[in-house]
Amino acid sequence: MRASVAEIVRRTIRHARRLSKEGGYDWPTARGALTKILADLEARSPGDPSLERLRQVIERGDRAWKLREDETK
Repeated sequence: MRASVAEIVRRTIRHARRLSKEGGYDWPTARGALTKILADLEARSPGDPSLERLRQVIERGDRAWKLREDETK
């Protein structure tokens, strides 16, 4: 049985959050993986509404990374 796009998105976000909380998280690497997952899911199911959640996670990560980068300058 194949997992639905919504289930894959949910699991992907949960995994990314768990890694972030555990401290083993490098945003540029994680962003690359999340972007590849998003592209694959978009190719498989274009227009699926659950993909917006994954886009939002990537956008929030970008903003948080930029803030951290700006603070270290």
